[in-house]
Amino acid sequence: MFKDFYHLKSEPFSTHPDPGVIFISDTHKEAWFYLLFGIDTQEPFLVLTGEYGMGKTLLCLRLIQVLKKKIKRPTEYIPTPNEGYGGILRRIASRLEISPIPEDEGILQDMIYDYFRSDAENIRFYLIIDDAHELDMSTLTKLKHLSTFSHNGVFPIIMIFIAHPSFLKDLKTPAISSLNQRIKRRYHLSRFSFEDTKNYIYYRLLKAGATGIPAFPEETLQKIFDYSGGVPRLINNICDTCLLIGASKGLTTILPDVADEAKNLVEDSLVEIEVKSESDIKPNSESDTQPDSKDADGTFFPISEDTPTAYREPLFSALVDDPEDVQPEKPRPIASGFVNKLKKAAAITVAAILLLLSGAVLSRLFLNETYL
Repeated sequence: MFKDFYHLKSEPFSTHPDPGVIFISDTHKEAWFYLLFGIDTQEPFLVLTGEYGMGKTLLCLRLIQVLKKKIKRPTEYIPTPNEGYGGILRRIASRLEISPIPEDEGILQDMIYDYFRSDAENIRFYLIIDDAHELDMSTLTKLKHLSTFSHNGVFPIIMIFIAHPSFLKDLKTPAISSLNQRIKRRYHLSRFSFEDTKNYIYYRLLKAGATGIPAFPEETLQKIFDYSGGVPRLINNICDTCLLIGASKGLTTILPDVADEAKNLVEDSLVEIEVKSESDIKPNSESDTQPDSKDADGTFFPISEDTPTAYREPLFSALVDDPEDVQPEKPRPIASGFVNKLKKAAAITVAAILLLLSGAVLSRLFLNETYL
């Protein structure tokens, strides 16, 4: 309904993950650096956590595309880990084209080990488990044993866990403490700031083909941020409902009272932001010896302004293939003004030289004709 009214090519706030429409907030960019840096340095375990609706699955799908198309490594994605350990093994074996696949878990596991022992090139296999917090303790324990397999000093199976922060508590269980110790770094997706929320809404509208309408005033954007708590999925729920209400009322501008009405209609989906705030989430540290210490909070991957640009940019370009998706930094006014002056001066100089040259040529022709 609102697509036609607002002349949109697609629904801008669909909740279905689409790797082709990925907004790169600061937290998502750093999460991406963390994932690709871990893969580049051949870390055997990676853990990415985030609250429900923070876009973990979207990063997952984008990572799979990069692994398959650019890095060209065998990859298996487990979207819902309810198949148990045997199901995970069968997926790995199928991806490696091992056949026939036996029913016995122990035999199948040995066949997978034999495959990697016979692999002269030591090719690594990437196992990406989404919603890892839903894994039962029995499966996690067996995955711990699978993860300890190595050949010629290489861990061929790289495990990437994508999970809710509650997964970090599961890792502290004594039965899998050795697995927890092997995970050197973790990264937690933080909620959007107001600026991220505003840019996210604009980005989604532009990707859907919006050309100025619907307009979202600053006060409306502030209300959407307050109601959603900076969680992308909840932003989508509110904005989608705003467009539905706006189209039904023939509004080209989404006023603050429309955001209030939308909030009331999607109230139930917003309950979780009142239960736990961002500050309540404290991912465990690398050592787990000082979980409340500020210095011990080693779960955040250390991407900063000091990280070499030469290394950051290739990782970023792997996340964003389309240059239009890159959010350029705002130019510094002084620098941009200086550059513009240089450009104008250069253009004037070139024009003057061309005029002088053309004048010289014409004069020469005139003189030749006169003397002839």
